[in-house]
Amino acid sequence: MKETYIKDMEFLIRELHKEWGRSKSERKSVALSLNDAEVLRKKIAESIEKQQKIIDGDNDIEFKQSIKMSKDNFVMLRIAKKLSKKMKRGGNTFIIDLDNEEYRKYTNLLEPEEGD
Repeated sequence: MKETYIKDMEFLIRELHKEWGRSKSERKSVALSLNDAEVLRKKIAESIEKQQKIIDGDNDIEFKQSIKMSKDNFVMLRIAKKLSKKMKRGGNTFIIDLDNEEYRKYTNLLEPEEGD
């Protein structure tokens, strides 16, 4: 019985990852300079790395919190994917279209961190 629950939870997590990997209907366009795009990409990488260490670590975080952090990471990965796609095309400015989740995360990433 316990093994069935574990398999069901693993299936649920895989399905959530698929859903989180897809952008919803896009709502906002954001213009970035090459420098801003590189800074954003770096912030995304740092944030994902930090959160993933917490998720994978032996920290006592609740299941709900780990799921929220995983979803957050997938939203940031969607932004990074869109950003990389535009940057590969070249140019000094980029316009990326973001859905509401991505836009909220984008604005959160722009906020200065404590100690900055």
